[in-house]
This record gives sequence, structure tokens and C-alpha cells, in this order.
Amino acid sequence: MPMYEFTCKTCGTEFEELCTSVEAEAGKVECPECGAKKAVKRLSTFASTGGGAGGSDRGCGSAGFG
Repeated sequence: MPMYEFTCKTCGTEFEELCTSVEAEAGKVECPECGAKKAVKRLSTFASTGGGAGGSDRGCGSAGFG
């Protein structure tokens, strides 16, 4: 199951929840702060640092070739 980020429309709390995409879209996610089921899924991003195990940053899609 993926981790989704939510914001509660009732109290404004931002939180993460491990749930299915169906649960996330159906409004079944409960706010851990106030208990309301009025959480809105946020657009998530991820961070990546260059380097890694090989010590070089070859860019997206290079997969170490070339």
C-alpha cells in the first residue's frame, strides 16, 4: 500500500496515511487529530539526492549506461 499525504478540511492538520488509492479517493481516511473524515489528498513529491552508491550523478533515465 502506498503512503499518501492529506490535509484535514475540518482542523487543517497535515498528515500521512498508509492506505489504498480507493480509500484515499473515497473519503474514508480519518484525521488523527480531530477524527473527521474530511481529509483531502495532497499532491505529493519526493526528494532525491544525487550521488548514490556509484558516487556520480548521471541524471534521470541514464541507468548507468553510456
